[in-house]
Amino acid sequence: MTGLLEDRPAATESRRRWCWGTRIVVAAASAWTVFLIAHLLLTGEVWWWSAIEMTPPPALALPPAVLAVGALWAARGVRWRVEVVAATTALIVAPMTGFNPAALLEDGEPDGEADLRVFSWNTDYWHVRFDDPEAFYDHLLEQDADVYLLTEYLTRTNMVVPIDDEAALREHFEGWHISIASEMVTISRHPIVEQRAIDTTGVIGPDDPGAPGEGDWEEYWTTKVLRTDVEVDGRIASLYNLHLAVPVPTEGSSPFGGEFWGHVRAQYQRRSAQVDLLLEDLAGNPHPVLVAGDLNSSALSGAVTALKNRLDCPDPDGEFLPTSWPQRRFGFPQLWRLDWACTGTGASIAGYGFGTAAGMSDHKSQHIDLVLGEA
Repeated sequence: MTGLLEDRPAATESRRRWCWGTRIVVAAASAWTVFLIAHLLLTGEVWWWSAIEMTPPPALALPPAVLAVGALWAARGVRWRVEVVAATTALIVAPMTGFNPAALLEDGEPDGEADLRVFSWNTDYWHVRFDDPEAFYDHLLEQDADVYLLTEYLTRTNMVVPIDDEAALREHFEGWHISIASEMVTISRHPIVEQRAIDTTGVIGPDDPGAPGEGDWEEYWTTKVLRTDVEVDGRIASLYNLHLAVPVPTEGSSPFGGEFWGHVRAQYQRRSAQVDLLLEDLAGNPHPVLVAGDLNSSALSGAVTALKNRLDCPDPDGEFLPTSWPQRRFGFPQLWRLDWACTGTGASIAGYGFGTAAGMSDHKSQHIDLVLGEA
């Protein structure tokens, strides 16, 4: 016992002799560990963490790397502990960073013959912002898809407002089957045998933060998922076309103001309800399913985690760091993957890639070769 007591002052004295470099490295390792634990516990659980979830995913690869290098300047007795923290946290965050090392080993060959070619795209205010309807429709037709899952069928003044472009849609896609709900448009060569808009009105009350504002286009806020069941050679496939609410304001609001955080809170409730109802619908759906669209969510978010827990959400073929946003309009690097495609109940993806926005949208398009499995 006496020896132990004698060792304690020695250990304390050793810490007092830590150089500033060691202290900084230990403080950084502690702060990073606390942040990561908080992220794992709070993601998808509390509204104010939604803003943190919008951190560019590749940024999460930096702290472990910096700690691994910084450990070289730490005191010898501390160095190995910091290296363990760096290695452990690197393994934990690897799925969240967005990097896809498997792309380095892929041969680029499709994994089977597709039953459906699907084109999914957030159009960025239809052709209204781009202001060239013919070029817009020509671009769509050039994709030669069997099914189009399109969003942002709308325009904007001081708020989002609906548009009516159905006549042009039917003119350019004569003989196709078209389903429209809120801002979602699904166009299919194959018959649409059932369609359903998944609506949050029943779970968000009029006095809740996520309720539509007075004078707003109500359906835009309450309906962000459109399910269409299409018949393909005697089989039914369920295609979910979605555009989840944006977690944070993208313009005109400061994070140091109450308006910003009020918006974050409202959008958290909307997103949570949208994801919960989608998962509920998926749980009762016996058909092969594809969920595709702009989730406004990166690999850091609770929404993507919830979908990955139920469905297969692959990375695009051959892309080491797949990103889809922003293609234009926003003055920062393209570091986010907000657009996803997930399958379940027997469906799978034979080929998958991002396509150009052709200067028309801030989002890349998704090209999905869908396999429906055995009939």
